[in-house]
Amino acid sequence: MRRWLFAAGGLLSAFALPMSAIAQTGDLIVEKKTFELPSYTTVGGKTIKDVKVGWQAAGTLNADRSNAILITHFFSGTSHAFGKYKAEDKVAGYWDAIIGPGKVIDTNKYYVISSDTLVNLNTGLPNVVTTGPASIDPDTGKRYGMSFPVVSMRDFVNVQKALVESLGIRRLKAVMGASRARCRLTSGRRAIPTWSRS
Repeated sequence: MRRWLFAAGGLLSAFALPMSAIAQTGDLIVEKKTFELPSYTTVGGKTIKDVKVGWQAAGTLNADRSNAILITHFFSGTSHAFGKYKAEDKVAGYWDAIIGPGKVIDTNKYYVISSDTLVNLNTGLPNVVTTGPASIDPDTGKRYGMSFPVVSMRDFVNVQKALVESLGIRRLKAVMGASRARCRLTSGRRAIPTWSRS
């Protein structure tokens, strides 16, 4: 019992300093941005026109653009992983405790990008702009609904890769997410998506 209490006390003291540092950083205010592709052809060969994907970022890219981290969300999540959209917002992003100035994923050190997946299911939220079945099909003027092309994880990765490369980033420092499916981008010159299961 003593040994367990000693270990628990050591663990708490190890976290005491970082948690106090986090408390002093204040709220990080982020902006929801929209990445657009004129069209995207899915792995299954179907074309989606006027693709939009919501994303947000914090931090500053270094000179050689080598300090970027991509955050991918869980199935029912969004790109709102950290910060608040307005100071008066009651709730910050779902990983706000670990992403921000002086936090574990330090936005003073890294440029942190969080992106929606294609067909994000949270279409009722005002800050979700990502193209999916609830979007308007430019060919018909009506919602896609069941006519929206079937997409795969590879399509999610391909669209996020296009977003990352549009920022002039060719390699990522890390890719992280709260889901069991995770993306590992490796590269020689380019970011090449591969998927693995943990």
